Amino acid sequence: MNPSKMKKILFISHEASLSGAPILALNLLKRLKKEKEDYTIDVLLIRGGELYEDFAKISNQIVVAHYHLQSFSFLKRNLKRVESIVFKKKPETQQDKIDKITTILLQNKYDLVYGNTMESLIWTLPFYRKNIPTIVAIHELSFGIESTYPKEFVLENISNVTKIIAGSKAVGDNLVAKYGADPKKINVVHSFVDSVLILQKDKESLRQELGIKNNELIIGIASSQELRKGTDMIPLLVQKIKQKTDLPFKFINLGGTSKSPAVRCAKIDAEKLEVDDVLLFIDHNKFPNDYINLFDVFLLMSREDPFPLVMLTAAKLKKPIIAFEKSGGAVEFLENGYGILAPYLDLDKMADNVVNLLKNNELRKKYGENIHRRLEEDYSDEKLTLNIFNLIDELV
Repeated sequence: MNPSKMKKILFISHEASLSGAPILALNLLKRLKKEKEDYTIDVLLIRGGELYEDFAKISNQIVVAHYHLQSFSFLKRNLKRVESIVFKKKPETQQDKIDKITTILLQNKYDLVYGNTMESLIWTLPFYRKNIPTIVAIHELSFGIESTYPKEFVLENISNVTKIIAGSKAVGDNLVAKYGADPKKINVVHSFVDSVLILQKDKESLRQELGIKNNELIIGIASSQELRKGTDMIPLLVQKIKQKTDLPFKFINLGGTSKSPAVRCAKIDAEKLEVDDVLLFIDHNKFPNDYINLFDVFLLMSREDPFPLVMLTAAKLKKPIIAFEKSGGAVEFLENGYGILAPYLDLDKMADNVVNLLKNNELRKKYGENIHRRLEEDYSDEKLTLNIFNLIDELV
């Protein structure tokens, strides 16, 4: 490839953790690197994480900002300048640090800057002001957006971007209605999972490891443990399920760690509600697919979720899915009979839906097959990545 014809892209991710948005970003970059040989990719991670090495492998250069600038690698030609920033003693604001990193990066004369998640917006602004095309992929709804920035900042800056990729229709509609985003700048491109999911352990081995009997059905979630995700409601939901059926079951709460305050509180609730015998807490790990593959019923407890990646994983594995109405992107994925939508935060109704599925293997199979078909036909990874690549090609 002639170097003069290469296009340079800076990709900004809020972190490199084992969570939905970074995983999605990494999958996108792998495909971009494979299919677009005339692009070179640099990566700016606002924070690091377990996926750092994976991002580093596919980037020409990688920067980890961390806000306090303690750890990042860079091209040798910039090293002395970067060191002078790192060891500067004068207290600096967050904006000072952003300005210094982006000033260095602007020297690379990028053809496009792609920010992943709303948190990246503030980092893309210096490039937009220099007339470099910018894309910001926004996965958040109101709670997530305003946990990152004051509403006033979003209202002022949501127009200072060339294009917005909204992670679901719910996200796009919310950006327009609540923050005044220009509908003409918004492209709705849903999250996606890889065509082939990798499983490390077979079901039987994992059941034995977890002490789950062969006759016990498995209900489960896979989620970070936080208020927005509704994980605080799980012990009470499990109690209601237990009261409504004599069928043997286990409930797997996958996510967080045993040190997490949310997990510790849930364990206390489970003991007091006398459901700790059926509720298993599994720490967040690199192999969530193995556990989701075990589930007979997959639940989304979120109060608000744009278009959760674990929902797509469950669909790929043909699991029947239950979520709440008015909870975000899950509604547009599950509505019209592809999944089950319980009234918002109605745990009694959700428990009824769970028990109904536990009692009916054919119904579970039907929902699993239907949602898998919907995923393959309407949310294929090839189709969705092509939409993003076409948008990138259009701007560069």
